[in-house]
Amino acid sequence: MSSLFDRLISLFRGTPRLAPAELQAAFRSHYKDFRALLTANNNALELMAEMEQALGAGQPFGMAFIRGNCTALSVNIYKMIHHLTRLADGRYGELDQPFRAITKQLEQVIASKHVNTEGANILPMAEVDASTVDQVGEKMANLGEARNRIGLRTPDGFVITATAARQFIEANDLQVEINRRLKGLDIDNLEELYTVSAGIQGLISNAPLPAELEEAILGHHQQLDTAPEAELLVALRSSALGEDSSNISFAGQYRTQLNVSREFVTQAYKEIVAGKYKSQAIVYRQQRGFRHQDVHMCVGCLRMVDAAISGVMYSRAPDDPRSPFVIIQAAPGLASTVVDGSAASEQLRVSRTAPYPIVHRASATEQSQTLTEPQAAELATVGVRLEEHFGTPQDIEWSIDRAGLLYILQSRPLGHSVSEEVRESSKHSATPNDLPAPVLSGGVCASQGVGYGPVFTVRSSLDLLRFPKGAVLVIETPYPDWASLLNRAVAVVSETGQMAAHLATVAREFGIPAIFGMHQALATLENNSLVTVDATAGKVYEGRVEPLLALAPPKPNLMAGSPVYKILTEALVHITPLNLTDPASPFFRPEGCQTLHDLTRFCHEKAVVEMFTFGERYGFDDKAAKQLVVENSPAQWWVIDLDDGFTPDFDPESRYVHLGHITSVPMQAIWQGMMAFPWAGPPPVSLGGLGSIIFQSTRNPSLDPGVRSAMAAKNYFLISKNFCNLSVRLGYHFALVEANLGEFLTENYVSFQFKGGAADENRRLLRIRLISEILNEFGFRVEQKVDAMTARIEKKPGPSLLERLRVLGYLLIHTRQIDMVMADQGMAANYREKIMADLHTLMDIPTEG
Repeated sequence: MSSLFDRLISLFRGTPRLAPAELQAAFRSHYKDFRALLTANNNALELMAEMEQALGAGQPFGMAFIRGNCTALSVNIYKMIHHLTRLADGRYGELDQPFRAITKQLEQVIASKHVNTEGANILPMAEVDASTVDQVGEKMANLGEARNRIGLRTPDGFVITATAARQFIEANDLQVEINRRLKGLDIDNLEELYTVSAGIQGLISNAPLPAELEEAILGHHQQLDTAPEAELLVALRSSALGEDSSNISFAGQYRTQLNVSREFVTQAYKEIVAGKYKSQAIVYRQQRGFRHQDVHMCVGCLRMVDAAISGVMYSRAPDDPRSPFVIIQAAPGLASTVVDGSAASEQLRVSRTAPYPIVHRASATEQSQTLTEPQAAELATVGVRLEEHFGTPQDIEWSIDRAGLLYILQSRPLGHSVSEEVRESSKHSATPNDLPAPVLSGGVCASQGVGYGPVFTVRSSLDLLRFPKGAVLVIETPYPDWASLLNRAVAVVSETGQMAAHLATVAREFGIPAIFGMHQALATLENNSLVTVDATAGKVYEGRVEPLLALAPPKPNLMAGSPVYKILTEALVHITPLNLTDPASPFFRPEGCQTLHDLTRFCHEKAVVEMFTFGERYGFDDKAAKQLVVENSPAQWWVIDLDDGFTPDFDPESRYVHLGHITSVPMQAIWQGMMAFPWAGPPPVSLGGLGSIIFQSTRNPSLDPGVRSAMAAKNYFLISKNFCNLSVRLGYHFALVEANLGEFLTENYVSFQFKGGAADENRRLLRIRLISEILNEFGFRVEQKVDAMTARIEKKPGPSLLERLRVLGYLLIHTRQIDMVMADQGMAANYREKIMADLHTLMDIPTEG
């Protein structure tokens, strides 16, 4: 049995510059660095893909995800630079400069902080409008616009600003402890979520207010007290930065305190500031991509309205932005009973055009009508005015006092649950004959859609902690507190409530189907029973109803446009663009690296070159490359053994190697795919295709196989037992296959690059699209740029990757020169059918049909 030492002597029998033992050590060191660089490269590309996928997947992610991935990415690329420098005997040290510059830019993006607008601790409502939004929050800014710009009646009061909230937190040095408790919080662990939430709220509620701030709050409260004969009661309402912005409502996620007397004003203020960390608010922020540190709690302190009637008004239907009517929910007393779903309310649809007649009225009880026609007309008029002023449909809270005066309490953008395209796709095409009889029907559609899962009834906080992911939430009343479960629920069914409830608003944002006002839901739906909820039609079915589930619209991307989403988008500008695509370009240099992706591309390319030129630098001669001896091969192939790629009985003196002496597992898989089906030879070329080839060859001499060029080099397998790097030139195209099968899944990957062809651009594009489509079907992540493509698959078990290598082997042989005859999509479809049939046979997958 030949030792590695003996083999190395034969490999480098030219004029060695090192002693044999030194040569052996150098080879092992280089191969170790090469493998380590490949692992780091694979990890880096996977991290990039994970970050890009996060932008489009719609799944929530926070700053911890961005920081963690950017740190891991930087570490892996630093390792690549380190190992390349070792491979190249100290060269490429200049990569340090672009690496430092790019990572510094990344750090600046990740560390970016919201620029706080400093100002007064308190602003009277007379001074509040859209220009003060960074100080008073969206809710109070919108209310100030209604009061001071439109001229509508709102309660008198003042706003305790974001500056005041920051001053309160900083005076007690609370933020460090809050951050410590939030760090590592698993919001899927509901018990941990509620424990951390309660602890932070207690920390804030028990902290003392700075004396100056307390004095200012009480002083402005005193100015509101213009009637000493009656006790002044106020409402303290949250108005966090970001709250009530477009389709990010935070509806019911924070705290409001009503009927607060002077002695409790400052404590109520602290509790509302603490409400920033309510459990449902923590979950909501993560789902919607808000950083905790960017949300400051402003608080409106408004005189209580002695309400006779209150409610919620939508200036348009929430499921139709072009609806011709205003929707009004009204109930006796305070608006809070409408938004928390606890009160039976009257619903009216009122025309949006003068004289604003009522077109439909429905009451949840037999009670007398709540609103008169003039009151309904006044509300509709105000709703239309608010929509015109803000430029988008509005969700409005209002009260009518005992003197008959209308007060606007809140106006925010009315988020729409589904797009027009989704509304069209979700129209039920299934006929009643296609569907089973429902177990429940009725109620109101609070949020459109269809969901399927096991029933889970929530009646108490204990039930809430046990709520499983993927269940149907069944409740008696749609309290806002249940919003913390919406990221786990597939649908909601409530016995009471209507579409104006805060929980309905959040369900529409999250794309969760919801039926409210469904009588007998708790008595009819048993825990763990599987049901299909068709919220659009107001029906619940036993079991899984496929015709309805097929109509379910895709879930919205809740992260899109959020602060965290924007930070990741900005970070990826410095990460994923690939500017270094052509190794032959004069710009393929360290100083040409503008992104982390460029650095990985440069390091990987140069590492392969260093391994190929190892022999030249250490007296390596042509005997190191062994010509593969095979019959009926469409080309000539050379193999370089890096380590353990040949059987022990192989004669290192031989210039040839038979396939039986190859131990490289990935190379054998590639070769099986290449030889599985005989190549039929070049396809017959039309005059148009031949003319295209001749024309392209005259424009680019390197395409002529008779002209010596970098692309016309030999076809090389660079192998070890579990590694293979194949560089292929077949005809007019170039391809690179690389695979590693390690001890751990994290080391396993297959990558494929393909470029070139002698046909015109249209024919080359047809071929590259064909290959891309096929690889997509086999689980590769494919990127295509003009007539070049890259494909990767990683972290899969060895047998799965070996199947993919057979696919690549087949494609290398059987897609050569087909670009010459690809004149149209029809021909591409014919080739696709033939190729897929062969591949299914190769992988022993039964074809459909």
